[in-house]
Amino acid sequence: MNARADIDLVLPCYNPPSGWEEQVATHFRKVERLFSPVRFHLFIVSDGSRRGYEPETIDRLRQLIPDVCVVDYKPNRGKGYALREAVKRCTSPYIIYTDYDFPYTNDSFGRMVEALLGGADVVVATRSKSYQDNLPPFRQMLSKLSHICNTWVLRIKIKDTQGGMKGFSQAGQAIFLTTRINSFLFDTEFIYKASRRKEINLRTINANIKEGLAVSDMGFKVLRREALNFLSILFHRD
Repeated sequence: MNARADIDLVLPCYNPPSGWEEQVATHFRKVERLFSPVRFHLFIVSDGSRRGYEPETIDRLRQLIPDVCVVDYKPNRGKGYALREAVKRCTSPYIIYTDYDFPYTNDSFGRMVEALLGGADVVVATRSKSYQDNLPPFRQMLSKLSHICNTWVLRIKIKDTQGGMKGFSQAGQAIFLTTRINSFLFDTEFIYKASRRKEINLRTINANIKEGLAVSDMGFKVLRREALNFLSILFHRD
């Protein structure tokens, strides 16, 4: 990596476990080393967490990463809302968001950075079939249903819009901030809006999850809520 650039890195971090600040700092410093001379600026979003943001924890985080921006508010609103709250504070030419445990391999993250620096406006990390096959059964069903709806209903060329890492330029940032969904399908809403803009350079990268990371399951309550969110994407025209 030989291009000098500034990238804002946004991590939603809801109700994190004890010691999360050390984990984030370790991962962040590794990213800085691996992708120097790119300059990364870290944003953490609490999304109304009930635990994990005690004063001593934030003090320790600022000791480890002095320039970190912690975005805090109440109550919990969902990942989409959390990301918008951070993204509207970002000022760098490029923005990447992922999960606080940095679930993607270093090579995957590197492909994201290279795509952005190469001129992409929106970059979508798409996951391998082996990842999909290892999801809990209900998540597998949701994922396959999402792919079908993306392809045949929304007419999005990208089937997998739910991967946990996206990147975008300032042009993509402007589109992201027009999204409205707070929960699971905010990613799909974002990609749908970006795909309708002919001037937007929309790319995908192949991304792999680190070994040993568990994926949480979802319930039918989530399915009902996201069905309504899908309809809002389909019928809401900007």
